[in-house]
Amino acid sequence: MNKPNKENLELFNQDITLILSKERLGGYGNNLQKHNENLALAMEVGKRISILEIYLRNKLDYCLKQMIGEDWIKSEKSLSLITLKSHKSIDELTQNQILSTLMLGEVVDLIRAYEIEAMMFDLKKIKFKKYHWSNYDYFLNDKRKTPFSSLGKNTIVFNLLRTIRNRAFHWENLLKTREIKGKIYPRITHREKGIMIGVMPEMILIFLDDLIDTIDNEEINKNTRKTLGI
Repeated sequence: MNKPNKENLELFNQDITLILSKERLGGYGNNLQKHNENLALAMEVGKRISILEIYLRNKLDYCLKQMIGEDWIKSEKSLSLITLKSHKSIDELTQNQILSTLMLGEVVDLIRAYEIEAMMFDLKKIKFKKYHWSNYDYFLNDKRKTPFSSLGKNTIVFNLLRTIRNRAFHWENLLKTREIKGKIYPRITHREKGIMIGVMPEMILIFLDDLIDTIDNEEINKNTRKTLGI
């Protein structure tokens, strides 16, 4: 096995196609500026997701402590949805140690398992049509237009949030869209009760800011906007 020599390593460092990979750049039409725009968007998404993850994790804990008890996270039901990230046994870990390591996907799975979706966000002011013209805020029930319930809206939001988070944190292309019959549609979508809800690339940060606004906490809003420069 021959190790790369110094000259080869220097060649790698000077070739942006090797650094980013030919396949990755191809996903942006070999447009380096588009790739950099996506990285900038992903970093802005990360700031907002961190606030929402902390909020959801602690609100989950707050609700389940009242509903089940202080040790809810060590119950068989909870542990079946969690991957422990420590070499210590469950008995050696505190509630907070386990809670602090939960990923967004695990938080959402726990929220669903305990059926407390509607307790997380107050989404009365959220209108999905804001994020793309093809979205609806209702579904058809026996041909009647029926507004999404609080549970339904939260379910949609959780799925969109998780998709955005995963793509941003893995540096995937958030700028991608779909073209159908000459019209542009979002790639970040969730189908609920037969209705497709999506968020366009230029609306991702607005969507996340709107979710942060629903928390309706003066300190969160003030400090978040200062941190994000909005």
